[in-house]
Amino acid sequence: MDKKSIWKLVIQTLVTILTAIGTTLGVTSCL
Repeated sequence: MDKKSIWKLVIQTLVTILTAIGTTLGVTSCL
């Protein structure tokens, strides 16, 4: 794996985590 692939994976993981957190916070604040 080259560096570009690793960075792509890291960014995708961060986006997924941030989306999950954002969804959780959004749902929590709506309740």
